[in-house]
Amino acid sequence: MKFYLVNNMTANISQDINSKAGSKRFLTLDISRGLAIVVMLILHITGDTLNIDKLLSDFNSLPVINLLALIILPFLGGLAGFFLIVSATGNMISMYRELNKGHSIKGIVLKQIISGVLLLIFAMLTEGLIGYHGSFGEFFRHLDNPSQAPWQNFRFGWNIFETIHTIAWALIINGCVQGLLSLKGNWKNTKRMIISYIILAIAVVGLTQPIWNLVAKIVPGYPFATYPNGHSIATPWIGYEPFWDIIRAPFLTALAAPMEPLFPYLAVSFIGSIIGIVLSQPKEKISKNFPRKMFLVGTVMFVSGLIGIVFILLQIYSGTYNSGTDPLFVTIEFYRYISFHRHWGSDAMNVIYPGEVVHIPPFSWIAQFVAVNGLSLMFFMFLFRFIEFRGKSKTYADKTKNFRRFGIVAFSNYNNQWLYFYAFYFVTSVLTFNAYQKPLWCGVFLIILLTYLLYSVILYYWEKIKYIGSLEWFIKTVSNNITPVRRKSFAPSVKWWQKGLIDADKTFYNAEWINLDNVGKMQQETEMNEVRTEKRDSKFALILSLVGVCSILFMPASIFGLGVSINARKTENKNKINTAAFILSIIGCVLLVGMIITTLIVTVGALGLF
Repeated sequence: MKFYLVNNMTANISQDINSKAGSKRFLTLDISRGLAIVVMLILHITGDTLNIDKLLSDFNSLPVINLLALIILPFLGGLAGFFLIVSATGNMISMYRELNKGHSIKGIVLKQIISGVLLLIFAMLTEGLIGYHGSFGEFFRHLDNPSQAPWQNFRFGWNIFETIHTIAWALIINGCVQGLLSLKGNWKNTKRMIISYIILAIAVVGLTQPIWNLVAKIVPGYPFATYPNGHSIATPWIGYEPFWDIIRAPFLTALAAPMEPLFPYLAVSFIGSIIGIVLSQPKEKISKNFPRKMFLVGTVMFVSGLIGIVFILLQIYSGTYNSGTDPLFVTIEFYRYISFHRHWGSDAMNVIYPGEVVHIPPFSWIAQFVAVNGLSLMFFMFLFRFIEFRGKSKTYADKTKNFRRFGIVAFSNYNNQWLYFYAFYFVTSVLTFNAYQKPLWCGVFLIILLTYLLYSVILYYWEKIKYIGSLEWFIKTVSNNITPVRRKSFAPSVKWWQKGLIDADKTFYNAEWINLDNVGKMQQETEMNEVRTEKRDSKFALILSLVGVCSILFMPASIFGLGVSINARKTENKNKINTAAFILSIIGCVLLVGMIITTLIVTVGALGLF
């Protein structure tokens, strides 16, 4: 399960370190980064440490919640595109701020290219050398016997293509695209810019299959073929494979890598760019219905993709396989690859299940793509509607510090996941006296808790020295010293190494949180009466409560509906709408608790499915 993320360097605007003013920030972006890192850790720890084989050995006797976990966790692992949307949105907001300040288009594009190249270089270092699956990280996976650590990982790991690489390339490409579209002041024409990015997003999706086919013609069997020595053709080993193969490898993976290649994931970045363009407009020009419209777009994507996924799984289950092969296990194995985008392409038929040819329906990747990214878009826009468009940024900034802290240096936190290898070693050594022996759920929860505590302590004290030594600090230091548009934003007295420091006081504790509600802090009575008349929170609460009661997939919406309805009864006075929302939300919460208790008691065997 992969849920890889990247840093928030594109959302931080360089400031003079002597300035006392907090930076202007969208809380949703910060919450999204922090929450994504925490979820990523939970998914990776669960996937790497849970003894799945032992669970499946007597699956029918297990509570139903285990079955739900096998369905939900892989799907969540496919939501890496969520952070691509977040990154692209923050990046576009950053570019528009610089355009509004009068910075030259050439300088902005140069900054994007330099930032993207630096990020790409550090992404390669992370995957191959310093990250949790690099040569350094593998040491912590073999604390019981360091000599067995796969030290040669750096030879091929540098070209393992993850979300972080997608974002690096997107920084470069989006910078160039935005530069071209901004010529002659066209960036001021919001409608034209949005239409341009919509066309580009559709074009990227439309070109995806032809691009994959072209790469497969250049390198037959790409990306699933292997060299005669068994090495993957997509990750050639330095010192083993031909020099030309090493040189072209980063470009081929960008186009057609197993996970999140630019085609089609550049389209996701363009969607984030559209959101960033809208949010960069003056507050009064941003439609209050914008998050709802984008949420509906995400809903259509998610539902249509989910229907497609069910159809595809049924097709695979009804396929013809060798005697003794259970179609159910083939289907489960295929579904487990939902985070590996290219594995949903028909050319992956020989790599899904050992010894079997799995006939994947043509263009299955489209269903996977729209489902996982539709859900990402839905959640992202829900957060904006729930926070900024209700004027609640400051309120939720104070309530979300514990996991927002994880998003300040998100790239470093991704790189430093070897911390959970240490937690894995410690917990299993204490519980079973057998290091790295995969535990069941109880042991996994202990590993998650210890990892969370380790991260929290490290991040708390790291912020005291402004994250010096972090990957973000390295990237920002280089970029802010060599890029003219960034170098000019610092006073002459600022030393070179200080230009990469991240001030948590400005960006975390006392940031100037942006709200997009129609009523500011200095409301007039007439404005307040308008708010009460519109009953926006009451209507929002009713929608959430109805979704929670009437759906199975989104029952947790009742929890949010309850909170919004309680707030609406205070700010908009008690009315029929928020009263109905309050009652329905309570019913939804009771149903949710009941469902959880039921899945903890009823066994899988009682369902009669297997």
